[in-house]
Amino acid sequence: MDWKYSFLIGLALLLAASALTEVNLPSHRSRYPVLHWTTDDNPERISQVAHFERWLRRHHYPKVTLRLDFANNDMSKDIIQGVSGDADDLMDMYGFGEMNFLAQCGLLYNVAPAARNMGFDASKTWPALRPDLLTNGKQYVFPDNVDTALYWVNQATFRRYHQPIPPRTWTFAQFQRRGLALVRAANPPGATEPVFFANSVNTGVMRRSLGLSAFNETLTRCILNDPRYIRVLRLMYRWTFVDHLLPTPAQQASFATQEGYGGAGFQLFNSGQYAMFYVGRYMLIQLRKFYRTTGRIPLAVSDPPYGEFPNSSLDMRGAAIYIGSPHKQLAEYFLAYLASRTYNMQIVRDGDAEPPNPIYTRTREFLNPPQYPNEAGCSGAFAHACATIAIPFAYSPFVQAATVQRIVNGQAETGFIAGIYTARQAAQLAAERINQRIADNVRSSPRLRRLYAKLRRRQNRIDRLRRAGKKVPLPLIANPFYRRYYAWKGWAN
Repeated sequence: MDWKYSFLIGLALLLAASALTEVNLPSHRSRYPVLHWTTDDNPERISQVAHFERWLRRHHYPKVTLRLDFANNDMSKDIIQGVSGDADDLMDMYGFGEMNFLAQCGLLYNVAPAARNMGFDASKTWPALRPDLLTNGKQYVFPDNVDTALYWVNQATFRRYHQPIPPRTWTFAQFQRRGLALVRAANPPGATEPVFFANSVNTGVMRRSLGLSAFNETLTRCILNDPRYIRVLRLMYRWTFVDHLLPTPAQQASFATQEGYGGAGFQLFNSGQYAMFYVGRYMLIQLRKFYRTTGRIPLAVSDPPYGEFPNSSLDMRGAAIYIGSPHKQLAEYFLAYLASRTYNMQIVRDGDAEPPNPIYTRTREFLNPPQYPNEAGCSGAFAHACATIAIPFAYSPFVQAATVQRIVNGQAETGFIAGIYTARQAAQLAAERINQRIADNVRSSPRLRRLYAKLRRRQNRIDRLRRAGKKVPLPLIANPFYRRYYAWKGWAN
């Protein structure tokens, strides 16, 4: 048979199969309009979908069918599908860096008018998020949940080695002293399975505690080439390779992968090989499974150690609406659902981080869940941190957040830990490569050039005021960390 005819027949068969698949998609079998939601594969998502559909019926809102999409939970896929006109109706954003980038690409729908009318505006979430939730009067997301990472403490591990339970707050020196005592008591000569004080530290939180952000006040320049960052890198190295408070990358790689949400690390915390685990409140999802199968773990929570300024991360998983969705008005009901008592109390009960609205963290179910007495006070520690010390990380509009993370974590810090760079060289490399990306992006975009010039004028004004010992007006500062830090130091008005 001529190859042309074979090709045409094959193409016809593929088109027919594609059409048959399209006809039999779940969306075509639903009685109601279908919304597709790109999100992570957290086991709680299925129940959240069911609660949303019941919430619609209870309030006599338009009926829709909500479908989960775990396969496309990646920003690069969101971009490709969004530009091609085929993205999901609802897309989860992980932090303001992703939100800002996709908004700049023109892929997100402004929900500010609906937010005011339907009750999911910035006033309905945590105060620390509000300044970044609005971009030039536009709102693109509402949080699915909010979280800060703290140290979960396995009290049984500390008691086993006759060590005191860590305090709620502590300095670098206290963290190091208590960690040395624990690992020495838990790892006598000949021990085959090492016990670690903690699974990790967050160098971003640590350097912020010394007064250093990744970017300057106006987000126009990376400033990581600084002695404070060098100090943090050296501390991380000491705690890993000298004091053995933390596992080395090789030790982490050697741990067998375990099943369950969170993987091997949570299992090692459960067994006592990690005395503490640095992660958000969502660890409760897995801890409660351990409780049902192996017995409850007596728990406590400690803040990250600090140098001068206590702080913790503040992360947001926020739902945004695709600008090309044919069901934008229906999708707005999902964001209203995220602000509802029904959804917030489900987050409270399920342990999936902190609820979007802080008022629901004052409930008994959040603070002292009766069915989990070993958690008493733990969730309250996370809510207190979100309300007092948690600050979003700074994202520059001139460089992608993923690029910054790849350079800092994947290149500079990984190279330092591997012995390729000194701490000073790693800090220099991070600053130089990020600033080069900023320069390249500004040069290639007239819009960014205008914004950059405007913000550089602000930065020059800030620098002049600081040199003169005068206070800086807070509206000049775009970096969320420096807004808080300047106020704490008394440098702002």
